[in-house]
Amino acid sequence: MNSPLIIYASIAMLASGLGTLAWIDFKTGYLPDSLQIALTIAALAVLALGSPIGVTWTGAAGGAAINGATFWSLRWVMTRVKGREAMGFGDVKLVAVGGLWLGPWALPYVMAFSGLLTLIAVGVTALILRKTTWRGEIPLGPGLAVGIFAAYIAAVAGVGGIVGPAPL
Repeated sequence: MNSPLIIYASIAMLASGLGTLAWIDFKTGYLPDSLQIALTIAALAVLALGSPIGVTWTGAAGGAAINGATFWSLRWVMTRVKGREAMGFGDVKLVAVGGLWLGPWALPYVMAFSGLLTLIAVGVTALILRKTTWRGEIPLGPGLAVGIFAAYIAAVAGVGGIVGPAPL
């Protein structure tokens, strides 16, 4: 059992880092490496102290590798399909950092929630403003940040399947 201090500190670090990244990406379309490195260091510190959600070093490494490779592949394919850059490399790195915090099992939840949230946000924004606010590019970072954070909170709350196969 983890101490409440580790649980609350990890939630606070993740919330502040992801919140800042989401805001910056929303305003500028850029996810700064310095903040992603800070979240990486925080994830490693949480792992060293004992992840409140049970992610192991192997799970964290696998999560970063699998999540990053999955999004890099999506980026590569969509760039070829569209004939231009389809996703920023910052999004790929953010998902890899999320894998350090969550391991590889949370990726489907993060992808589904962040994609749905991004589409809803774009639709609501377009309805309110009666125009699109982005010039053909939609920042995915805010949706990814919320998806990663929501998966972490669900895992802290004990929702099965987020960080590993749900028990039968």
